[in-house]
Amino acid sequence: MRYRLTTWLAAGMLIGAPAAPVFAQPADLTPEAMARHLTAVGSWRFETRERDSKGKPFCTETWRFNADGTATIESGEERVTKRWRTAESDGDRWLYTTSLTTNGAPDCTGSKGDPTTYPREESGFVLMFFNSGIALTCAPPAVMDGPDGKPVKFVSDESCWGSLNPLPKG
Repeated sequence: MRYRLTTWLAAGMLIGAPAAPVFAQPADLTPEAMARHLTAVGSWRFETRERDSKGKPFCTETWRFNADGTATIESGEERVTKRWRTAESDGDRWLYTTSLTTNGAPDCTGSKGDPTTYPREESGFVLMFFNSGIALTCAPPAVMDGPDGKPVKFVSDESCWGSLNPLPKG
């Protein structure tokens, strides 16, 4: 009996205690704070949520954000230079990028980008940060009527296609 009580007390303390993540998200997620967070970490590993038969991400890339608003994406042998910015809209945190150039080499899926089709138009997606520092890359949440008839945001698992994981500086 004493063993079970100790186990339950320890579990309760762990559940009630705040986690001390290695990479915490910014205290506020204004566009400026989010931009500082992306550049302070600098390099991030992007992984698709889609997995292969061995459970590994279908595609893995390295995203490097620079304070001057430029970025480099390494995907397989491809290298893409981008311009990036952050914004907030309706409580959602957006990352917008404009692909400027590519080397035309195969990316992590084996596809090759045609350098003559660059630069491309700006596109964006929602970043959902967690206390661990990881961010999900998602379509904007759907808005639905809540039980009280008021609109609420609904994020479905299917609306997120990947994650950004902070890489340690080294």
